[in-house]
Amino acid sequence: VLVGDLCNKGPSSAQVIQHVRNQPGWFSVRGNHDDRALAAALGDEECCSKPKYQWVNSLSDDDVTWMSNLPYTITIPKTMLNNNRSSVSEKNDQDVVIVHAGLIPAIALEKQEVKTMITVRNLTVDDNGTVPKAWATLWRGPELVIFGHDARRGLQQEDYAIGLDSGCVYGKKLTGVILPEREFVSVDAVREHCPVNKNKPKIILKGRDAQSDDQIL
Repeated sequence: VLVGDLCNKGPSSAQVIQHVRNQPGWFSVRGNHDDRALAAALGDEECCSKPKYQWVNSLSDDDVTWMSNLPYTITIPKTMLNNNRSSVSEKNDQDVVIVHAGLIPAIALEKQEVKTMITVRNLTVDDNGTVPKAWATLWRGPELVIFGHDARRGLQQEDYAIGLDSGCVYGKKLTGVILPEREFVSVDAVREHCPVNKNKPKIILKGRDAQSDDQIL
């Protein structure tokens, strides 16, 4: 199961989508880059006007249909993960939710906003200038959430959340996790596909407009 953002960060976005689509037993959630690329493929004027989306012209109708059907979350029931195990630790006895970016604690999965699921990194609990915290540090389950999106922090390991983005496209590592053991597998990137933009401004938005890094609860 892939945590999304299959495209826009390397030289072969269309080929990656086609490869994943044609692999039996492979699944992926939708990331923010997948979402915008799909909008471009469907004719969104703002996206189509940007050179970085010109690659969508090489997508087939089947590719676009497949992208349209990418879910925002995938839930793996604990019974599926522990089906063949005689003894299960409490830490591993939980449902797993795959999402690209993150979730807001204490809000039911079906009530999470799309922008949250594909863009959130940090949460601020009030308007008093509190330093934003990684949403994963505030997530208390009961589900184990596995996500990507936050390459700046790298691998994140919390009791109820695991962040797998370890910066492969930036020349670092590609990381996966084997469940329910929580065994990590990592390989070095072959090369840097997308140079880091160190001058990119950090944007803090409030409420329903929050979509970049931070959300204020």
